[in-house]
Amino acid sequence: MIQMIKIANWLIEVNVEKTQEFYNKDLDVCNCLYCNNFVAACKHFNASVLDLFRKLGINPAKPAHLSEFPINEDGNRKYIGQYHLVGRVVKGELCTFSKFKKSNTIEIENFKFGFSEDLEFVPKNFPSPVVQLDFDANIPWVLNNNLEFD
Repeated sequence: MIQMIKIANWLIEVNVEKTQEFYNKDLDVCNCLYCNNFVAACKHFNASVLDLFRKLGINPAKPAHLSEFPINEDGNRKYIGQYHLVGRVVKGELCTFSKFKKSNTIEIENFKFGFSEDLEFVPKNFPSPVVQLDFDANIPWVLNNNLEFD
């Protein structure tokens, strides 16, 4: 069922059921230590961040792509990545990682989100139409592994 969802300055047409169906599948997710940390940290995401994922039908533990960067000033690690959803942007400014600015992103807690039609890393057999949810986030290290931080 298609829903119109207002998020900040965007109006997104989303098929939440189809998006959820896709994320309920057994998807290939990177199994490196940094990605495992992100997945483990999902359990500790703020309720407002989890609410955004829920509204869109996205499982936050299954990003299509994830990159991790060295520890930053606040002791967290920066992650950037993408999720996909079945739908389209009806209204609102689109973003790209090279043009991630205040007018085309929303900040929710330790995340910054933007919607894009410059699709990358779309999983095979993902239903159309596709919208990409780009993000960058500061995530704490939650795994018990002793990692030599940069």
